[in-house]
Amino acid sequence: MEQFTGYHARALRAIGQDLADLLPENVTIEPAGDNFSAHGMCSRRRLESAEATGFKKIGVKLRAGILKPAAGEPDLDLAPFVRNYDAGAIDRLDEQGNRRRIGASGMPEIYSLGERLRTIGKVIDGHNGQLIRIYKDLHQINFEYRDGDGNSRKVELDNTQLYRLQRRYTAERSDDIDNEVKDEGSLLDKSE
Repeated sequence: MEQFTGYHARALRAIGQDLADLLPENVTIEPAGDNFSAHGMCSRRRLESAEATGFKKIGVKLRAGILKPAAGEPDLDLAPFVRNYDAGAIDRLDEQGNRRRIGASGMPEIYSLGERLRTIGKVIDGHNGQLIRIYKDLHQINFEYRDGDGNSRKVELDNTQLYRLQRRYTAERSDDIDNEVKDEGSLLDKSE
């Protein structure tokens, strides 16, 4: 598959948005040829519910507060899951995510699995890299990729470090948008 600027950020955000309703205890994402494979562990109840009603319906219920995590003891009945994503699935999931953001506040939720994985994708894309493997659990994320020069890189981030990295990327993105708006404004002033 031919890669474009932002390839990993877009693909990983879409995968994260799809997996978010499972609230995975851990997840591993690896390329599988031109596709991606994600596998991990999540609550058996959540997995069965997702399979019975569809991921989309559970996500809506979670966001609306209708479906809430059980109070008290954590759900330790875990089950494995496997998801595979081809280019068509990534496109479809990305489009769904874009529509959802436009309909809501328009701003992504920085703590979401999709945005966390997007940040990792931005790091990989920033080095013209190729994903080798991502592993995320409740406390940290480890990822390995091959940079544009062919060197293998391994990065380990705890949740605080990942949050700081996300904030930095968000600030850069906001600055870029502000600069674009200023540039468009100055172009409009000149055309009058």
